[in-house]
Amino acid sequence: MRKEIVQHNFTSYKPESIFTTYLDKEDTRTNIIDEIKKSGDKQDYKTNVKAYMTDWNMADKPGFKELHDYIIDTCHYLNSLYYRKTVGLQVSNLWGMIYKKGDYAMVHDHWPALWSGVYYLRAPEGSGDLVFPQLKQRIRPKDNLLVLFRGDVRHGVEESKTDSERICVSFNIKEEVQPVGYEDTKQTVKGTYEDVKKNI
Repeated sequence: MRKEIVQHNFTSYKPESIFTTYLDKEDTRTNIIDEIKKSGDKQDYKTNVKAYMTDWNMADKPGFKELHDYIIDTCHYLNSLYYRKTVGLQVSNLWGMIYKKGDYAMVHDHWPALWSGVYYLRAPEGSGDLVFPQLKQRIRPKDNLLVLFRGDVRHGVEESKTDSERICVSFNIKEEVQPVGYEDTKQTVKGTYEDVKKNI
């Protein structure tokens, strides 16, 4: 069952809203943390994430099914709000990260993903806020918090100042068939949601 989803309207432009909800399942968290640690660091700090990072395809690993299904269910709901249509959605990438003191993520986006997000398994105080520079806003990580936003919204992670590990999962969601006009949204004005909506 989907828990309450909170919409954070940082601008008048609806698709740049950020959504938060919670998934509080201790056994699921424990299994995912174990898988992330077992995976090992596969990226060697060579991506925009300057932290321990697994490979990109953790969604099929044991223990991830409940999280996978919850993400897809929530994104279906958000898709129905934005695009007023039901389409097939799939996880195109899902990876785990462990941030230690001094680790951070450079500002980036996840284009061409339709939705992107992060699920915080363990988020100690001082482990770095999730920041959205263009929106001039930030989200303070908390255990069990799931944050979702459109894939073209730029974001980064502040440097961790704590000795405790922050463990989280990030993901990208794509439509099995992209809506007409969606391919053009990044190349044109950021307010192109209205233009896209006219075409679907």
